[in-house]
Amino acid sequence: MTLLPLTPKQRDFIIGSQSRVNLLHGSVRSGKSIVADIRFLEALVRSKSARPPLIVGRTQTALERNVLDDLRRLVGTENFDYKRSLKLAYIYGRPVLIEGANDESAFTKIAGSTLPFAYVDEGTLIPESFWNMLISRLSEPGAQLFGTMNPGGPGHYLKKKWIDREAELDLRSWHFNLEDNIHLDPAYVAELKRQYTGLFYDRYIRGLWVQAEGAIYKNFRRDLHCVDRLPEGKPAQMVVGVDWGATHPTAYLRALRYGSTWYIDKEYRKSDLTNGELARDLQTFLGELYPSAILVDPSAKSFRLELLRAGVQMVMQADNDVLNGLSRVSNAFETGGLKLVEPNCPMTLEEIEGYRWDDAATERGLDKPVKEKDDLMDALRYIGNKIFTRTLNYGNH
Repeated sequence: MTLLPLTPKQRDFIIGSQSRVNLLHGSVRSGKSIVADIRFLEALVRSKSARPPLIVGRTQTALERNVLDDLRRLVGTENFDYKRSLKLAYIYGRPVLIEGANDESAFTKIAGSTLPFAYVDEGTLIPESFWNMLISRLSEPGAQLFGTMNPGGPGHYLKKKWIDREAELDLRSWHFNLEDNIHLDPAYVAELKRQYTGLFYDRYIRGLWVQAEGAIYKNFRRDLHCVDRLPEGKPAQMVVGVDWGATHPTAYLRALRYGSTWYIDKEYRKSDLTNGELARDLQTFLGELYPSAILVDPSAKSFRLELLRAGVQMVMQADNDVLNGLSRVSNAFETGGLKLVEPNCPMTLEEIEGYRWDDAATERGLDKPVKEKDDLMDALRYIGNKIFTRTLNYGNH
């Protein structure tokens, strides 16, 4: 792996991260993750502990994408062996524990452990219960934590209870701006700034801990994003988002690609139907077009099995990453890459314009939409997480 020269702020982190807790936070693409990778490898090589360290992220899959692939490139494949089923990596022959922490019960995975040091990726997505347990497990003399994160709300526990209390704790933090990464192509930086908007611009470009409030898709405008009909001809691609509901309506949403623009042109939202009835309705909904993906709510295992039994093809488990999904859809509105065929989608239009942040969750430092009349919005987020992932890299790097 070819490394560009470290920036002054990256060098300061490598040299100065001697506290018990060492945190990098700020904008995307600002050079946080690669320098955290290097610092972790340095700690691994220097450690005299017989116990393995821990790398933790929101999910194991996210860790593979954000951290493990880069570590493999840094040390070379001959020095890296990953046993996914065991949640264990061997780096320079030394064992490293790999763990996901995507819900409040995840802290039980490390209860009773003793750790010499740990590396946390996407810290703002880690539940506080897991974080507190992790800190308590760093009980060896000289134990350290290295963590990267993009900002959340100002009430987030990592900001309020840790970063803001840096002077009181054995903690040091580094705030990274996009401009700190001097190796980025100026054209790429300009495009990055153009694509983000509102809350996501403040957090991911300016690197600020700002509050989520009001409308989620503030940049959505009927005059810019609604059309009366689809373009002429056949679409190049079709993707369907499915939000299944046991206690709320089930929603289907169809997206068609013409050129570089996606059009939401068909909707479905019904309650109180069996899985068999919903499967038949989905087959009717698909019509004669062949989908490249039918993205089904990951919690709806029974419905996915019903679709497979009914012979429905291209059924996939949707990516339910909420904040990245909202950002991707918002970016697509901003760049004009997503349109709504208004006459065909009145319920979707109503949900978009009524989609708001949950003020009660915001007060607790969490970013959550209000869970009312959002079934089509969930389906839209599944679509966004599938079709807009290649426009930008949304990791901590």
